[in-house]
Amino acid sequence: MAREPETIAQQRRALGEQLAAFRQAADLTQRQLAKAAFCDRTTVTHIEKGRARADERFWQACDDAVGADGVLLAAFHDLVAAKQAHDQQEQQTRLAQARARAKSLSTNGHAAPAPASPMIDTVGLVDPPTPSVRLDSGYVETLRSRIGELVDLDIQFGGDQSSGVALQLFRSVHRKLGASQCDPSIERDLYAAAGELGEVTGWLLYDAGKHDLVRRINHEALHLSRLAGDHSMELLILQNLSMHAGHLGRPVEALRIARMVLETNTLSPRLEALFRTREARALALAGDETTAERTFRQAHSLYLDGVRDDDPAWAWWINDQELAWHEAMIQADSADWNQAADTFQASIEVTPGREVRRRYNHLASLLNAQIRAQAWRDADQTIERVMPYVDEVGSTRTATTLLGALDQLDVTHAKPSVRDAACQLRSILVDAGYGH
Repeated sequence: MAREPETIAQQRRALGEQLAAFRQAADLTQRQLAKAAFCDRTTVTHIEKGRARADERFWQACDDAVGADGVLLAAFHDLVAAKQAHDQQEQQTRLAQARARAKSLSTNGHAAPAPASPMIDTVGLVDPPTPSVRLDSGYVETLRSRIGELVDLDIQFGGDQSSGVALQLFRSVHRKLGASQCDPSIERDLYAAAGELGEVTGWLLYDAGKHDLVRRINHEALHLSRLAGDHSMELLILQNLSMHAGHLGRPVEALRIARMVLETNTLSPRLEALFRTREARALALAGDETTAERTFRQAHSLYLDGVRDDDPAWAWWINDQELAWHEAMIQADSADWNQAADTFQASIEVTPGREVRRRYNHLASLLNAQIRAQAWRDADQTIERVMPYVDEVGSTRTATTLLGALDQLDVTHAKPSVRDAACQLRSILVDAGYGH
């Protein structure tokens, strides 16, 4: 976990001192207060010293127990606001650095794109006037280089920050395609690169939890890829559409997309494995557990056939850790939480250290399964493993999984150490700008 700035640390210590003063005035021991706040005495000691964090539920319980009439809760909200303001400034600094890396997003010597907000909520159906420029092979090469940088940003830092950079670039390219001239010899490559950028942007927005934009960007990327005749990218975008439909609780739509591809295409074993996996995930979400398990076994068998020379470059993405995670998700969708926890753990063990965002997401899924399976010792260890990533990786998707897992925590059965660790994790998530 990143070290807090001293101003925030001082405010946290002051809040702890307030708690101690109110507790003593109410003639309560630390142990008595801990019982009222559903934690242990050591946790109260650390919080009063400003050495530990706690969430809103802790401060509400303490405020009620000591009769502070909302004073403690208000001071906690002030602390959260100060921490969020600091984190927002830090995020803006990191985002500026990411934009600096993508400074040549637009052209290879032409004018830069018009300024755009990273929170834009349209793709550009009504675009502002764009000067006509000549797009050449150098522009296409630069665009593909920027796409690679966006993928690298996602691997390390997640979609919350990089999605804004990607969306700005996609809007810029989208405008130029409608107004600029290019040599006919590079036209297909240009549209293919734009379609690939749209696919990456859609994925980053999905990780950032901006679901109102995901479907729109994906459909625009699909249109561009079809104009380019880039069938392999078209397939990747279709599997993204199936994934997103399942995430939104639309298993019938997810299943139809996967089966449409399987029924209308001759796929290599590796690509068929991908769409069989999507089919299995949709079946599990729809409650057809038996067929989902059988379909996934078929996908796994196809995966073992390996990659062919004519498989698309993005086929590297379908690997051991990704397949293990999908198997675990199918088990989770079927409420087989103990087996899901074991499989999630296996997916983490084969995830390379540099794939930080993936490891963070898999740990979150593991914690969710362990909490639901009431595997308290394992959950305690996973909380410790996941906490350092919360304020280092910006992934709303993963933070949502963690908050959902914590909401499932049964405080009447969980070990005190798990309750305390969960309380600290929730506080870190809140301080990072997630949840309440």
